[in-house]
Amino acid sequence: MGLDNDLSWAHQKGYYHHSNPSTPDYYTFFQKGVLRPARSRAMKVVNGETEGDKGQSKAILAAGGHYKDYLGKSQYNDNINMASGRAVEYYCDLCLLEDAAPNEAYREALNVLTSLQTGDWIDQAKTAAQIEGRQRIRFGADGKAPRKKDDMAERCEFEMVCENAVAGLREATAGANKIVGQTELRGTLPGCQLPYLGYGDYQEGSVELKTQWDTAVDTDAPRSNSLPKAIKPPHLLQIAGYWNITGKIPRIVYANRIGHVVFEATIEQLEYALTDIIAACMRREKLMMVTESVEQLLKLCDPQFKDSFVWRDQHPDVMRSAKVLAGVSK
Repeated sequence: MGLDNDLSWAHQKGYYHHSNPSTPDYYTFFQKGVLRPARSRAMKVVNGETEGDKGQSKAILAAGGHYKDYLGKSQYNDNINMASGRAVEYYCDLCLLEDAAPNEAYREALNVLTSLQTGDWIDQAKTAAQIEGRQRIRFGADGKAPRKKDDMAERCEFEMVCENAVAGLREATAGANKIVGQTELRGTLPGCQLPYLGYGDYQEGSVELKTQWDTAVDTDAPRSNSLPKAIKPPHLLQIAGYWNITGKIPRIVYANRIGHVVFEATIEQLEYALTDIIAACMRREKLMMVTESVEQLLKLCDPQFKDSFVWRDQHPDVMRSAKVLAGVSK
């Protein structure tokens, strides 16, 4: 595919750069070409930057589950695991980048977690129970539930994941003169015209952090989400994209309430994943080139409504719009 300075075939569909292609093409195009532009316009109206119907604009933002978290960052369709992961990363940033005392960092991280707001169509009592469940004292010092009557429960899941994440990052960055936080990474992919964009967690994309959380956290019998025995495929795609930009062999830290594990990707793994990234991004570019509108583009893609987790907990109006544009309902 030859390079072309006119990228209107992508920009007119709201697509300005590639990122980790781990979600279905339909969902990615729907997000970039339909939802994000609508939310951006709605935000400008609500903020008084442009004229428009404020009531309708607020409804659009509400259907996206919009709110601003404790750090003042806009979040959409948030959930307990995403909020918990951001809170743990904030804890790690405070401890490793700002040399904050662990108890101070924990209080701040807890504010991020407890600021979680889910959309009003989500069971709010369940969300509150999930937030409480992360903080509930019900585990021993080893991160496991007490087995005997005399064993004391003294720790909560959130606190232990925070501590294990810091321990994992210290291991992954051992020998570094300085630990660097989130970094924007821009680069190119062979055969693609659009740039590739990512945000590396630590060390300019060479160290990533992933948290593993208990399932059924809002019950009295949470189940531990075990640490993986190898890098998970979506995460391998993510770090392979960073490796293509930086040339640095990446490491990935997984942390749960039991402990942590650090993996360093091999060149073979990275090359294999990069091949998949390039193929996916070239496919997306070709689909955009042969269509004149977002509506035409979406008709060429499999939405994977039943198979992909990305549609879980979307607002009913958003799902109706997605299904209409996919041609599966009227």
